[in-house]
Amino acid sequence: MSSPEMSPQRTRILWASRYYWPFGAGRHARAAATVDLTRRLSEAGHHVEVVTPRYGTHWSEGFRFHNIAVHRIAAAPRGEWSIQRYVRHLGNWMIEQSGRFDVLVCDGLNDDARAIINAVTGQGRAVPIGVTLCDGWGGDADEVACRQSRSGRRILSAVSAMNHVVTRHAGADRFLIAQGIPPDAIHRTPKGFARPQRVTAEQRAAARGSLGQANSDLTAGPDDRVLLWCGDMKGRPRDQTGVIHLVANARLMCGRYPNLRIWLLGDGELHDWVHTELKAEGVRSVVAIPGSFADMSDVWKAVDFAVVTDEDQLRYTLPSAIERGIPVLLNELPTIRSWIGEHFQSNVAESFAWYDQHRGASLRKNFRMMWDDFSGTAEHAWQVALEAAHHRSESEEIQQWSSIFQRSLGGAGL
Repeated sequence: MSSPEMSPQRTRILWASRYYWPFGAGRHARAAATVDLTRRLSEAGHHVEVVTPRYGTHWSEGFRFHNIAVHRIAAAPRGEWSIQRYVRHLGNWMIEQSGRFDVLVCDGLNDDARAIINAVTGQGRAVPIGVTLCDGWGGDADEVACRQSRSGRRILSAVSAMNHVVTRHAGADRFLIAQGIPPDAIHRTPKGFARPQRVTAEQRAAARGSLGQANSDLTAGPDDRVLLWCGDMKGRPRDQTGVIHLVANARLMCGRYPNLRIWLLGDGELHDWVHTELKAEGVRSVVAIPGSFADMSDVWKAVDFAVVTDEDQLRYTLPSAIERGIPVLLNELPTIRSWIGEHFQSNVAESFAWYDQHRGASLRKNFRMMWDDFSGTAEHAWQVALEAAHHRSESEEIQQWSSIFQRSLGGAGL
C-alpha cells in the first residue's frame, strides 16, 4: 500500500483503547481487532500512538509495536469508582498531549469518550478532532455494552459531541440516531479485506515448525490438518454452546480423522474446564489449548480450517480467516448470518459451511463434508477471499478513515 494513495496527508492519531494486547492477540477479540486496525493505519502512512491501561503491576508503562508507541498510563479500572478516577487521569493526560495530535479516537462506546471530549473542547488553543469507533455485532456489540453500562447516558452525551462516529453496520447507525447522535456525524465503514496470498507448502511447514518449537502442543506434521478455534473461553459447561460444543465433539472428530489436530486459542473462565474435559476424553494429545498467543501470523499460515462459534469472533477471527482463504465452519446464529449477509451476496453467503449447534451431529457432519472434499473446500475459500477483497478492499476501508480525518482537519484549519 502506497502512502500517496492511502494517506494524502499524514494524520497524527492518538487511539484510546481499554484493550491493546499485541502480544496476546488471540485472547480478546476487541484487542485483536484494534491491534489490526491501528497497524494498518500506521502502515498507510499515518502517525499512530495508543493510550491504554495496565492490567498487571508487572506490565511496563510503555512499549513500541512496529511503528506505534503504546502508553500505559495507569492501572486498569475495575469498578465504578476506579473508572471515574481513570477517566479523569486519561482526560488530564490527553489535554497535556493533545498538541501533538490531530485526531483522538475512542475505541468503543465507553467512558473514554468523556475523557476525549475534555481534550477536544479546550479554549484558546488548537484542539484535535474527536472520533468514536462503534464496532461489534449482536451481544458483543459496543451499543449493547453501552446500554448495559451504568454511565451509558453520560457516554452517549460525550459521543454526541464528537466530530465523527464510525460504525460497522446499520444496526449501530439506528441505535445511535435513536439516541440523538446527529446522522451527519455517523460514517458507515465496514471491515476491509486484504488481498489473499497463497501459503506454500514450505511456508506452512516453516510456520508449524516455529509454533511447535514455541509450544510443543502446537506440533503438526506435513500430513496433519489443523482446525483452529480462536476466541474467548466463556460461558458455563452445561450451556453446550461455543467452545463447549466443539469440546463435546472433539473425541468423535479426532477418532474419525487420526491426522486431525484441533487448536483452541484463547483464555477465559472455561480454560481449566476445557483442559480437564479434553484430558478425560483422551484427546488432550491432539487438541492444543496454549492460551493466548503472541503473534498470529504463523498460526494463520499453519492452519487448514477455522470454526466460528460465537458473536465475539466476528471482530477478528472470522474476517481474518476469510481474507486468508481459510475454509470456515460457521455456527447458524442470526448474528453470524447477519455479518455474512452484510459482506457477501446471498449466493456466496449460502455457499459457506453452516452447522446447527442445537443438533449434536451437525458440526461433525458439516466438517466431514469439508474434510472429504478438502481441495474443493480450499479452492472455494480462496474464491471467497478474492470476492471479499474485490467487494470491500482493505485499502478502501483505510482510505475512508483517511477521508474522515482529512475532511475535518481541513475544515478546522489544522
